[in-house]
Amino acid sequence: MLRRQLERSLGRIVLLAVLMAAGLVSAFYILSQERLQSPFASSYTVYADFAGVAGVAPGLGEPVNVSGVQVGQIGGARLQGGHGVLELKIDPDKLPRLYANARAVLVPSSPLKDMQVNLVPGGRPAKPLPDGGTIPVGQTTTPIDSDDLLDALDADTRTYLVTLLAGLDQGTRGRGHDVNALFRALGPTMDQVRRVGDVLAARRRQIKRLVTNLSLLSRAAGAKDREIATVVESGNAMLGALAEQDGALRSSIGQLPPTLRTLRSTLGHTTQLADLLSPTLDALLPTARRLGPTLRGSRPLFEGGGLLPVAEVGPFVDAILPLARSLPATTGALAQAAGPQTTAFRVIEGFVNELAYQPPGDAHSFLYWLAWFGHNANSVVSTEDPNGALIRGLTLFSCTSLTAEPAVAAVVKAALGPTGPCAGGTR
Repeated sequence: MLRRQLERSLGRIVLLAVLMAAGLVSAFYILSQERLQSPFASSYTVYADFAGVAGVAPGLGEPVNVSGVQVGQIGGARLQGGHGVLELKIDPDKLPRLYANARAVLVPSSPLKDMQVNLVPGGRPAKPLPDGGTIPVGQTTTPIDSDDLLDALDADTRTYLVTLLAGLDQGTRGRGHDVNALFRALGPTMDQVRRVGDVLAARRRQIKRLVTNLSLLSRAAGAKDREIATVVESGNAMLGALAEQDGALRSSIGQLPPTLRTLRSTLGHTTQLADLLSPTLDALLPTARRLGPTLRGSRPLFEGGGLLPVAEVGPFVDAILPLARSLPATTGALAQAAGPQTTAFRVIEGFVNELAYQPPGDAHSFLYWLAWFGHNANSVVSTEDPNGALIRGLTLFSCTSLTAEPAVAAVVKAALGPTGPCAGGTR
């Protein structure tokens, strides 16, 4: 019986299970689109103290962004000390830490005034903000609604503001391109203004130090009234003395222009002199470098000069003057005589160079063969008798060369006789 009922209700049970699964999937999708934070996600909590948190609805996944990237959600809101405190749950994988100089700005993310928090994490030298730390109200910014701005103004100011806005609307209606061109033209100027602001922000310490030093200087001057009065009186007396010399000062000032013109001309010539003097000094530099060793080497000469007979220098000069007068003619004659000798020595130099020249390869110079020539010449006169040295030698010839010419054959026959070396035939 139960089995039959289950078989009849099986279709309904399957349909109910499908509807439950579809409901769960739809609920999960809706909650994920509503930016519901998962209870299993890891996060750390930071509190931000705002002057007002109107429009914030915690629990709906309102984002916490850094440079446009979501790093967490607004987890709760409470009132503390007259200020609204928002609980910010930060994903440590996206933003590992915040610093004590971090800033937070509460801004609307849609025309329906859905709110979000934009964070500036800060940095060194500030200390890291611990888990559960608070960003104070001085480092947070809350948006100001237009009705709050108008409520802060009196009736006349509100009227003037409404008139200004109406005139602005009338003046800019249909001129969007002109306004856009105006803003583009202001771009470089605003960039320069931003740079000036950055420089001024970087000079805050110097400005603070300057103000402090001026304050110290003012205090020191206030404590030295008598000394300052003395300085003023001395300055007054000095100015009075200058006033008494008004004529002399006028005369001096009148003479100043020609003096300056003369000085300018002198400086121009000095420039030319410096241009010429520079290469001259450069040329004298080697001589100046050698002057020290030369003077040190001349010291023995000057020390020995003290022993010379100075009294006899005059008669010596008188006696040598006639010889000195004849020196130019003598040196001229020597120069003329030296010309041919110079040419002769150049020829001798070329001859010696030719004898000593060692050609490339296995050949030898003439000096090498000169030793062999001396040895052979000594061998020619190596035989002597009581009458002196005999020149000896060895002559080789063939009978054909001797009998080829009739005149030579007659001389040989007369010298050696018919029974000479070639009498038996040609050899």
